[in-house]
Amino acid sequence: MILSHFKTDRMFYEFDYAQLEIRVLALATGDHQLIEDIGSGMDMHNHFAKRIFRKSEISPQERRLAKGFSFQLQYGAGAKGIAKHWNVDEELASTFIKEYFSRYPSVLSWQKQMLECGNVTLKHRGDEVNFESVPSYYIPSIWKHPITSKAISYFRLVAEKPPWADDYRISPTKCKNYPIQGAASDIMMFALNRLNRALIGTSATICNTVHDSVLLEVTDQAEEVIHRTKRALEGVGEEIEKLFQISVPIPFPVDYASGRTLEEVKKSS
Repeated sequence: MILSHFKTDRMFYEFDYAQLEIRVLALATGDHQLIEDIGSGMDMHNHFAKRIFRKSEISPQERRLAKGFSFQLQYGAGAKGIAKHWNVDEELASTFIKEYFSRYPSVLSWQKQMLECGNVTLKHRGDEVNFESVPSYYIPSIWKHPITSKAISYFRLVAEKPPWADDYRISPTKCKNYPIQGAASDIMMFALNRLNRALIGTSATICNTVHDSVLLEVTDQAEEVIHRTKRALEGVGEEIEKLFQISVPIPFPVDYASGRTLEEVKKSS
C-alpha cells in the first residue's frame, strides 16, 4: 500500500530564461546595437570570436572563450581579470574588450556612469565598526521613477581597502555588476508573481528557483502547464512596462527541460 501510494505520473519541468543578464544589460543601457542584435537572434559569441581571432571560421573552443569573455565583461571584469581567469594573453582580452565596446558604446558609457556614481558618493557615513567609521557608496538600480526619471532604489556597498592601497576605494566590478544582477533578481520576482497566478487551477507546483530558472512539479495536463508557464514567464516585459511605465524593446524567451527525476531534467537540458 505504501508503494502504491507513491506511484505517480509526476514529472519535473525546469524553465529558464535565455541569457537573462545580457537582456537586462540591454534594458539598462539602451544600447541600440545590442537591442538589435538580441532581437535578430545574432550569435554574438560567434561574431566576437571571429573578430578577436581574425578568422572567418572558428572552433567551438574559440567560441566558448568569446562567450566567457562576454559574461566576465558584463560582470565587471577588466582585461587583466579576464586574462587571468581564462589563462590567455592579456592582449587577447584587451582586443575583445575593444571590439565589444566598439559595437556596444552605450554599455561602456553606462559602466562609466556607475563608476562615477560610486566615486562621487564614496564617503564616511557614520557607521561604526570597532569605533571606526566605514566608508560606503551608493549605486543606483536600473529602475527609474516614471515621472522624475530618478532611480527608485540604490545599492549601498561598503568600500574596500586593497592591500596595495592606503585608502578605501570603490569596487569597479561591483559597480558594474550589482545593478544588472539586482535587476535580474527583480525580474525573476515579477515573473514568479505572474507564474503563480497563471498556474491557479492546474496540477503544477513551484518547487524551487535557482538564479534565472524555475522548477515545477506537474502531475496532470502537462501541455497546458507548459503553455501557461511560457506565456507567464515570457510576458514579464509587460509587467515591467506597467510597473515602471517604460518601453521594453527586448524579448525574454524561455527554454525548458523535463524528466521524472532531477537528474533526467539536467540531462535533457
